[in-house]
Amino acid sequence: MRIRPFLCTAGLVGLALGALSLACGPQAAPATPSPTADPFAVVRATAQAAYAAGRADLDRGQLDQALVELDTAKTNDPDNRPDIQQALNETVQRLQALTPTAGTTGAAGAGSTPAPQRTIVVATVPAVAPAISPVAVASASAVVGLVTWRDPQGRFTIDAPATWPPVDPPQSLVGTPVVEFRDPSARAEVDVAIDTSAHAVSPELYAASLELAMQQQVPGYASEQAVPDSLGGSPSLRRVFTFTQHDAAGHEAQARGLQVVVLKGATPYIISATAPAEQFTAPGFGATFDQMLGSFHFS
Repeated sequence: MRIRPFLCTAGLVGLALGALSLACGPQAAPATPSPTADPFAVVRATAQAAYAAGRADLDRGQLDQALVELDTAKTNDPDNRPDIQQALNETVQRLQALTPTAGTTGAAGAGSTPAPQRTIVVATVPAVAPAISPVAVASASAVVGLVTWRDPQGRFTIDAPATWPPVDPPQSLVGTPVVEFRDPSARAEVDVAIDTSAHAVSPELYAASLELAMQQQVPGYASEQAVPDSLGGSPSLRRVFTFTQHDAAGHEAQARGLQVVVLKGATPYIISATAPAEQFTAPGFGATFDQMLGSFHFS
């Protein structure tokens, strides 16, 4: 608040005799500094603009464009807005419903069977695992004697410990499994799968559909982290999560897993790794997982 200066003198002096007046009242209060600009203003505006465009595309049924716009909104949203997430989830669900599945022939029409949502397969762990001390586990997971495995169709290569032979038949959480490696204790596994039914725009958008499917289908699923990465010289997205496994006897076991999504053209490749929660990182299987992922290359 500014205070108007006022005059006070020892004697009355006519205004005609003095052009000078002495201010003896309180000095003007300093101006209040303007508040600091919102550091998130730009990204918040970007998120809102992308959300508005994506919401409009979604309402018009332009799902591919809506997915791109809403993913941009989610990426730039500093407030974790539920309306953006809800619109993104709705777009993914509608796209999943339109995705053709293997074995479907002919154009969709009257009497056609709707495409089911992506199925997540949760593998079980052995009912009785071999007794292995923590030291033995660390030794078993040490990265020694890596052997290169080559896809019979010439699509990719990946290195695995010589003591981790491929499993026949392979399993994977998502997609069509190509190869699965399992450690001798059967506590950890790494697999490579390909989703030939998908036409992905980016690793981030495909990973968003995986996130939604796993939330709905994987027991005890909880996401920990999702970060952009690079795999085999191509952009990728790495996700880390926890989930609940059941052994053959029906006992629950807490596990952790990671998935790396990388595209070859528009086809998603998913490299997954899982282990008991307490053995997921070093001195458990973490070093082995990192070495195997780092060795992956498209042919």
